[in-house]
Amino acid sequence: MDFYQLSSCENAELAIARAADMAFKPMRRSFFIQDAMGEPISSGSIPEVSQEVADARSKLGYKILDMLDGVDIEKAGHESQLTARLLRYYAENWAKDADRYWIYFDVSGVMFGGPFVQTAYTGGFVFSRLANALTQFRFEQEGDGDRYLALLYDVFRLLNQIHRRTEGQAERGIRIHKPQLAGVRRLLGGLKDVANVAYRVAPERLVPLPNAAFIREQIDQRVNAQILPAFQALIDQLDDAYEAAAPSGLGMEELPGGRDTYLDLVTMHTTMDITPEQVHAKGHERMARIESEMATVRESLGFAGSAEEFKAHLRQQPGAVATSAEQIGEKMREHGERVNARFDEFFAQRAPAECDLKRLDEALESSMTWGYYQGPSPEDPRGLYRYNGSKLDSQAVLGAASLTFHELVPGHHLHLTLQHANKLAHPIRRYALVNAYNEGWAEYAATLAGDMGLYDNPYDRYGRLIMDAFLTSRLVVDTGMNALGWSWDRAKKYMKKHTYCTDAEIASDTLRYACGIPGQALAYKLGDEEILRMRAQVQEKMGDAYSHKGFHSAVLGVGGLPLPALEWHLEVWAQQSAT
Repeated sequence: MDFYQLSSCENAELAIARAADMAFKPMRRSFFIQDAMGEPISSGSIPEVSQEVADARSKLGYKILDMLDGVDIEKAGHESQLTARLLRYYAENWAKDADRYWIYFDVSGVMFGGPFVQTAYTGGFVFSRLANALTQFRFEQEGDGDRYLALLYDVFRLLNQIHRRTEGQAERGIRIHKPQLAGVRRLLGGLKDVANVAYRVAPERLVPLPNAAFIREQIDQRVNAQILPAFQALIDQLDDAYEAAAPSGLGMEELPGGRDTYLDLVTMHTTMDITPEQVHAKGHERMARIESEMATVRESLGFAGSAEEFKAHLRQQPGAVATSAEQIGEKMREHGERVNARFDEFFAQRAPAECDLKRLDEALESSMTWGYYQGPSPEDPRGLYRYNGSKLDSQAVLGAASLTFHELVPGHHLHLTLQHANKLAHPIRRYALVNAYNEGWAEYAATLAGDMGLYDNPYDRYGRLIMDAFLTSRLVVDTGMNALGWSWDRAKKYMKKHTYCTDAEIASDTLRYACGIPGQALAYKLGDEEILRMRAQVQEKMGDAYSHKGFHSAVLGVGGLPLPALEWHLEVWAQQSAT
């Protein structure tokens, strides 16, 4: 049958499917997507940091927008309409990549980038995952040795591209901010040390290969002659002359074109039509509410002192300070067991994979305050929260319950494993990463734990409020440093006053907001608030027909979406469910 002889509904469905296939094709080659799909790392999946890649993304973005503009998506089915709304979000952001290449680049390929690839939450995150994948590479048959050598060359190519981009940025007056440089040099040195170990291959791993000795020699030669010198070149590039010309302040406003880029990043990360000034005001309003709740908890404990005095009191409580990295992990596991006991009252479906905790690579611990969630892989079928074990006197210990619920169940581990297991959705929906949804859901999950009775201990409740205050402070300092002229000192003083972070945590986190991934941290509390608002709307519309189980299934069943698309979906779902 000719395409134009199809019904308008079938035309729309086919057009959206074609656009989705086109969008997913380059994403399918991404190391991060292959990892999420449970596939081993392959040559060609290592990220690229080039103008050509940015140009190709922009071209693809404009092409998809043209395709969607020619479709009446309301004539398509519900699932296809959701796919179209996700595609438009991706395409609108991809279309900008060519023009903002020198000021912003998404090295991960999954909408998680920043101005400089050398920071912990951009390149550090990528190289940590690469080291883990190379360590787990399986040598099983002839040809695997050559495939591993090709991967090493791809890493070498990536390092050289970062070097060339840094040169090009400097020519345009775009340099890593002075306060960030020492941390970047340490990070690169740590990543070089990791590469010197993780990229090499022990003889026993190569036993299945007929040319094992030759391959091992070639691997060592490539590491020695290419990888390690390339890492060192990145360190040497950030020399005294580079630092002398670097901006002394912090934030996107310090960089040419930075403010306009930041406005785009606020929209991209929140998926909301909101200004930095509005976000900033929301942060102050939220902080006032949280601190009022903290005062109520202190009163319930019979504590008559000030909030500052309670900080000292709290750290004297059993378990408030860890004695080892392992103890941090064990405390979080205990909270995981508690949520499992009540899980089925609030959710209809459990995660299709187990989850656990594992310490973060030490090369990242000095530059990364917290950690990150790592999904199941062929080598390890568990979802893991890679936690920072170096900070024993940390608010991560005080807020261990909240952090566990955010990162594992019912947070990231639950929503990502369910999303990846959804065989009915188009692959781009199964593997979509939308920051506002991902972090919004995870923080909603930590909030929901209160409804589940998991903060019944007043100290756990206070720990939750500590984490809430910390995440809320990001709304103030991220916008403050990047758009409202705040100095680094002012941002640090604000966090010192309103959070329980140590000075080291405050320093690394404020650098994350201003130099690493500006705008990303806004998604947590804004996303949480939006999902809670949507839940209240659904409850009002459905009345007695509402249940937490049904609502959570409706949210989790569609995977990562821009928040306006999620709201549209829930309105349709609630109307259908109430009749």
